[in-house]
Amino acid sequence: MSTRIFMETTKISINKTVGQIQGLLAMVGAVSVLIDYDNGEPSAISFKISLNDRFLPFRLPCRWSAINKVLRDRRKRIRDEEDIEEQAKRIAWRQILRWTEAQIALIETEMVKTEEVFLPYIQLDSSGRTLFEKIQENNFKQLKESN
Repeated sequence: MSTRIFMETTKISINKTVGQIQGLLAMVGAVSVLIDYDNGEPSAISFKISLNDRFLPFRLPCRWSAINKVLRDRRKRIRDEEDIEEQAKRIAWRQILRWTEAQIALIETEMVKTEEVFLPYIQLDSSGRTLFEKIQENNFKQLKESN
């Protein structure tokens, strides 16, 4: 028995969802928002937040391929593979939207700071790699174990 993926039944277009995310980021102080594209489709949202007279760059990637695999593995009757891929992308972007909305709820109630919730997504250098990606590359060796 398989359970549904969160937001699995969405029919909302990727572009509409990306636009909603842009609006939310502007609400929490993003001074610029840029959409990264791969083969003509949104693949990530990059944005900057002003903090202490600096502009901190962040990047929210859309890693839809894992959802695509789950959908393909689970379906006994394979529809057109393009349809499954498109649905995986819609689901992934809707999940990013819902995650962003949850973070903004914490920001608005002053439980967290904007830069705090987006910290794993801060871009460290011109390659565009995020803090999480850099730490993951090194098998998390930069993090010390607590005693």
